[in-house]
Amino acid sequence: MDKKKEFVHSFIIGFALFSVFFGAGNLIFPPAIGVASGTKWMPAIAGLTFSAIILPILTVIAIGHMDGRMEKLCRPVAPWFSGVYLIFFILFAGCLGVPRQGGTAIETGLFGLFPQFGGSKIALFIGLLIYFGLVFYLVFNPSKIVERVGKILTPFLLIILVGIVIVSIVKPIGTPGDTGITNAFTNSLLTGYQTGDVVVGIVVAAMFVSSIKDYGYKDKKSMDRITLKAAVVAFFGLLIVYGGLLYLGATGMDYFSADTDQTALLIGLVKMLVGNVGSGALSVAVFLACLTTSTGIISSIATMTKTLTKGKIKYQYMVIFGCSVGILIGTIGVSSIIKISFPTFFLLYPVAIVLTLLGVFEK
Repeated sequence: MDKKKEFVHSFIIGFALFSVFFGAGNLIFPPAIGVASGTKWMPAIAGLTFSAIILPILTVIAIGHMDGRMEKLCRPVAPWFSGVYLIFFILFAGCLGVPRQGGTAIETGLFGLFPQFGGSKIALFIGLLIYFGLVFYLVFNPSKIVERVGKILTPFLLIILVGIVIVSIVKPIGTPGDTGITNAFTNSLLTGYQTGDVVVGIVVAAMFVSSIKDYGYKDKKSMDRITLKAAVVAFFGLLIVYGGLLYLGATGMDYFSADTDQTALLIGLVKMLVGNVGSGALSVAVFLACLTTSTGIISSIATMTKTLTKGKIKYQYMVIFGCSVGILIGTIGVSSIIKISFPTFFLLYPVAIVLTLLGVFEK
């Protein structure tokens, strides 16, 4: 295959990789880390880079070494381990990931456009009903609307975010100061667990391996080459966005305290930096990005559950269950979901890290 086509394929797969690992819910973590880190923002970026960028991307390489099969990666642990991992993933993504996406869509997206409703539990509940009503409709109407919105949305969201990053560097809202933090790297690394991308990556990486094969890269050498190039594209995309938002938080530490609600912090920082128009565009992009992500996750969970139970639990039942759980847990607020979910992330993430590293260094 000629170099020009390989170059184009690298960027296509790399951007797809970026869009999967960059869930809109992940937007809320870097600014909060930046506010807590202050002048230690560089070690903080290093910690977040390791746990939320490098390790998730390595899952694709690990699954690639296993011929695109998650069960082959898990087999050395025990024959039953892949099934157990999938069950934990379903519980983790359905009961924590989806409600967080829904909460972020309303608190950052909808309330970013209509701040007068912010803080209202009734408004949050109504917003979640509307949001998961749309998710339900999209999941049960297998048209190309989600795919089309996703293809348009990812470049749109990326352009907005890169613009915010550039402005935060060229015209910062303040200067990072000393917050007294002594463990900026570790704090950032552990906060990166909250993205959940390594846990999710092990499950979804197979589709990237399949895409690479579909482009005509069949032998191991060419597959490894295109995977590495795509990984580099995704790495720099994530680094620019995460690093820039973290730095934005560090420059705004004089205006916001470390215990500020994470969604309110993101909205406030962006509004200070680029005004109402910029924050409005971000709010729309975040809402739509969360919508497409939630639709994909609930559809995947319903499909996996049907497969695991050999059709005993129907696809439709799991969709209804997923949307209902999203509404109920989403009403407690994103910050509360994050506090509740941290022990689960703390348990699952090291397991996923070990599986990933064993897959990368399988020889």
